[in-house]
Amino acid sequence: MKRLFLASTIIATWASLGPQAGAHGLPPGGVAPRASCTALTGLTLPNTQILSATQKSGYCNVVGIINKRVSTQDPDHFTYGIGFALNLPNTWHGRFEMMGGGGTDGSLYADPPGAAGVEVGQGWAVAADDGGHEDNAANAVGGYQDDDANAGGSAHFAIDAQARRDYGYNGIEKTATTAKQIISYFYGLDTVYSYIMGCSNGGRDAMVASQRSPWLFDGVISQNPGFNLPQAALAEAWNEQVLGTLSTSKDVNGQPFIPDTFPQQDLQVASAAILSACDALDGLVDGIIDNYHACTAKKVYPALASYTCGTGSHGSTPHGGTCLTSGQVDALKKIYAGPVNSRGERLYSNWFWDAGIWTPPTAGFVLGWQAWNVVTAPVPGVNTAFNLTLGAGAIPMIFQTPPVVTPVNGPNGQEAFVFKFNFDTDAPKIFTETAAYPQSSMDFMAAVATDLRPFRARGGKLIVSSSVNDGIFSGASIARWYRKMNQRMDNHATDFARLFMVPNMAHCGGGAATSNFATNELKAITDWVENGIAPERIVAANTNTTSPYPAGGVFDPRVAQNFPTGGTRPLCVYPKIASYKGSGLTSDAANFACVDPGFGRGGDHDFHDDDDGHGDSRH
Repeated sequence: MKRLFLASTIIATWASLGPQAGAHGLPPGGVAPRASCTALTGLTLPNTQILSATQKSGYCNVVGIINKRVSTQDPDHFTYGIGFALNLPNTWHGRFEMMGGGGTDGSLYADPPGAAGVEVGQGWAVAADDGGHEDNAANAVGGYQDDDANAGGSAHFAIDAQARRDYGYNGIEKTATTAKQIISYFYGLDTVYSYIMGCSNGGRDAMVASQRSPWLFDGVISQNPGFNLPQAALAEAWNEQVLGTLSTSKDVNGQPFIPDTFPQQDLQVASAAILSACDALDGLVDGIIDNYHACTAKKVYPALASYTCGTGSHGSTPHGGTCLTSGQVDALKKIYAGPVNSRGERLYSNWFWDAGIWTPPTAGFVLGWQAWNVVTAPVPGVNTAFNLTLGAGAIPMIFQTPPVVTPVNGPNGQEAFVFKFNFDTDAPKIFTETAAYPQSSMDFMAAVATDLRPFRARGGKLIVSSSVNDGIFSGASIARWYRKMNQRMDNHATDFARLFMVPNMAHCGGGAATSNFATNELKAITDWVENGIAPERIVAANTNTTSPYPAGGVFDPRVAQNFPTGGTRPLCVYPKIASYKGSGLTSDAANFACVDPGFGRGGDHDFHDDDDGHGDSRH
């Protein structure tokens, strides 16, 4: 158990005034600041500028820059630095949280409330960073920006090797270290418990920290982590090239126009087909495939055949809302099998078949399969899928070494690079190192290590939660990593690390899913770190006020009847799954048990640990 102690000679004269440690090392009643908020502008820290310190209602907001510099490697000689913000509550309870970033970062959350949205209000100190670069001068820390539309756009920063490292791991480590120094000065006490929580790239931030800086955080929450993002980027290019074969027109950049390849009604049919094959495998037809490992291609392919126009039993009118074309079925098979090179070597991962491929209109806009792969907001003649906007910038600039500098738009722009991506010659470049870029993207970004002994040895606890299939990161990939890590840790991973899989959930939340669980996840990690209570299940809520599934049509009527509209379901510790007890409301988590379905013990399960692609694309 940690204890509070006086942190700095700057405030050593306050020793006799320091509060004593309360239960579990936390200050009883909280700690008040030992200096005014505005006085922090005069605090001197190595390689750090504190730009502002503003007293707000209930907390002090600090904004600054670490390691500000003008790049000599960037031909534009842009200014770079790790912008950070730190909120310090008027009454502090000893906890610190680092918020993970998102996407390619480049934007500072200048008033960070906490990743669950409640932490500052509960007396936590909370910090955020911008990943070491800024995308918009008007809103940027220090008034600078690092974008160049003719040379990579918002991913232009990746032309600078140090900016790549700051984005990959250094920004989190430097910000957390600096924030703890400011906390020590401000309150006269060191941080008692340190946490990091983030989703997507922020989930990657969290996993990277547990592996690269195991001393930094006591508790880590990694949600939908892009833990092997460079490899996932290969799947982005693969998916778009596969969908491109279905395209019948070009977009404004002369590339295949993707939105028409899978209209929403077709994704609804795909969801119904997958559910018809696998929904009952967990014992309850309710629109949720909890037994996702058992939902194999062997089961899904016949269902897709049944829903194929003209040859199955669901009509013959393409795009009519009852069947899929044979080309669409073939495309889904290729996408869900995952990217390979010409020698058939796996480059990333396969995907779990999941009903979340379709986002019901009643669920609102979410970052689901459709948004990543097909379309976000429809714009005539413009590809708006995230794989072809955010991904199209990151793939050539960040994940290739050296970066391939392209304009954002035009016939030779970022989209063109994605559609022309070569899986034999370009894919291995995620592992490439050069004199100018001595770390490959897998080196500075990935969190694929399975030896977590340093993190476990210092008492760290890790919670990972992930969609079964969110459209950008394969649930099969994170499940496979967890199994391998468990083997490396002598089959005792649950002593310090637990994985929770969420069917139907879109990327970082939403969809026809029980996806509202951030505050319960936060409570779970603090109970585990501070009280030694490991989470056996995390209750998640469904925010759909009406069933997102129509009562009938292409769906089994039991789907709408049993879907947990407005209710709760348990998320279970992998490999356990939620199983209906046989009675009571299907919208009440109390009526579900977490059971072991026997993953990996024979039978018809998609469970192959040699099939992960880690390292295959080197060859």
